[in-house]
Amino acid sequence: MWLYSLPALFWSVVVTVLCLLPGKDLPEVQVVNFDKFVHITVFGLLCWLYLRWLMRKKTHSLSGQILVVLTVIVYGGLMEVLQGAFYTDRSADWLDFAANSAGCIIAFFMRKTV
Repeated sequence: MWLYSLPALFWSVVVTVLCLLPGKDLPEVQVVNFDKFVHITVFGLLCWLYLRWLMRKKTHSLSGQILVVLTVIVYGGLMEVLQGAFYTDRSADWLDFAANSAGCIIAFFMRKTV
């Protein structure tokens, strides 16, 4: 059963690395609101992978699923705080946190797909 956790754990590492890269190492994209779309997608996928892992267990519950969503939302907030604390060319952005959270909420409603 632990093999089902590998996609979620792998994506957690990818998200952490991406969030903690210095801003100068990230590509510049000239699309309006592209950054928010990326946040929604990255954190939505992260949350969805953890929810799918949880739902593979026979004893998953709605409260457990909500706990997963809240945990990933807190993780997204932590990543924003760390960006603001450690980099001069990045900042903690409330709108990024809102996009992270929106991705998690979307994932919750899409948890039974695929």
